[in-house]
Amino acid sequence: MPATQPSESARSLAHVSSRLALPFATCAALAACASGRGSPGDLPQPDAARQPDAREADASSVQADAPPEGCAIAAGLTPTLDGTDDMAEYPAAQQVTPGAMLGTDVAAIAWDDAKLYVTVASTAFEQAYEPLHIYVEAGTTLGAATPANGKEYGGLVPALPFSPTHLIAVRRVSDSGTGGYNGVFVPGDGWTARTLDLDASTFASADLHTLSVSVPWSALGTCPTHTRLALHVVHGAVANEWKDLVPGTHTPWLAPGGGFYEIDLTAPPAVSGWSLR
Repeated sequence: MPATQPSESARSLAHVSSRLALPFATCAALAACASGRGSPGDLPQPDAARQPDAREADASSVQADAPPEGCAIAAGLTPTLDGTDDMAEYPAAQQVTPGAMLGTDVAAIAWDDAKLYVTVASTAFEQAYEPLHIYVEAGTTLGAATPANGKEYGGLVPALPFSPTHLIAVRRVSDSGTGGYNGVFVPGDGWTARTLDLDASTFASADLHTLSVSVPWSALGTCPTHTRLALHVVHGAVANEWKDLVPGTHTPWLAPGGGFYEIDLTAPPAVSGWSLR
């Protein structure tokens, strides 16, 4: 994958979601997941030559404050993320085996009453501009899941099984010379509005196989008590456009987008009512 910052555009997709049960599922039951793609007719094609992004919107409109006093988000787990053995900061209960792995990949998700924490270990991050995209629908209540488009990257637009309120987008090298990329994005104007700079809260391991990010709840709706979540790495190779899918039933190349997690944030991560939908 060329070491340039891919371009952005828009596309529309449709949705249906199906409910599954924990423990966390992988793509073993979905033949297409093994390569991280659908049938040829379903696939967006990468650009032949990737061009740098336009500079993203100013990321100064959200302050990274703690949630307000009395917020019901559980105190939970606070991993120390610094790029050094980050995965070991999470108990086994918070670690997930992704679908469409590039190797012996693993992901972990946790939270406390101040922040959401996500770590993914993958050889994808040896490439400077392969991003981890974490889609979040956050609120005090959640209605029925409705399909949506994700952020375009390298000519690829993912199908999402719910309508995110926020995108956490990070990669090993944030700025390719046109401005920072790591941050929280909101859906207006095709996901180009970056409301919070996460460069100081994003960590890469020395072997370039692990990427971590911590995000304040103040940037994700102040004090959400429920969230939907799905994440993937935009790999961009033909027949392997998306990799490291969480949950393993997430299908960003094929509408309606497959599975997602629905999480009650008022319970600690280890005992939360995580549901795979």
